[in-house]
Amino acid sequence: MDGIQAVQARIAEIQQAFTPPPAVTSSAASAGTDFASALADASGTASGGTSSFAPSLDRAQWTTDLLKQLGVPVTSENIRALAAWAQAEGTKAAYNPLATTQSMPGATSFNGVGVRNYASYADGILATAQTLTNGRYSNILAALRAGNSAVDVARAVASSPWGTGQGVLRVLGAS
Repeated sequence: MDGIQAVQARIAEIQQAFTPPPAVTSSAASAGTDFASALADASGTASGGTSSFAPSLDRAQWTTDLLKQLGVPVTSENIRALAAWAQAEGTKAAYNPLATTQSMPGATSFNGVGVRNYASYADGILATAQTLTNGRYSNILAALRAGNSAVDVARAVASSPWGTGQGVLRVLGAS
C-alpha cells in the first residue's frame, strides 16, 4: 500500500507543478508602484500570463532573496530584469527559474543540457548565486550592482556565456 500512496503523492506534486500561479491583485500592484507590480509587469502575470517560476515559488520573494544573496541592490529594475530573465528561460525546473546547471546535493537533472531541479528553495537561491559569482558573469553582476537598468542587465546576459542569448532583451522589448 505504501507504494500506491507514494505514487499518488508524486502525481499530486506533478499536478501542483503545472497549476498556474494566481495573478497579482493587490491594490499596491494595481497602482504599479511596488516591486511585486514591477515583477508582475515584466513576467506577464499582471495581464493573466503565466510565469516560468514553479507555482509554489513566490516570484517577488525569489528575486529579492537572490539579489540579497548576491549582495546587490534590491531595485525595481533589478527585479524586472530577473523576472524577464526567468521568462526568457521558460523553464519549469524546480526552484531554478534562471535554469542554472550548478550542482547541489540532492539536485536532479531537469533536462539534457544539465539544468537542475533543486531540492529546496534555499538550494535554488544558493546555486544561482554560486553560478553568477563563479567568475564568468562579472558583467551581469556589474549591471545588477548598478541596479538602474533592466535593459543593461539583459545586455549583460546576452553578452555572457549563460546561454539565454537575446532572450531577456526580447522579453523586455529592447532587442
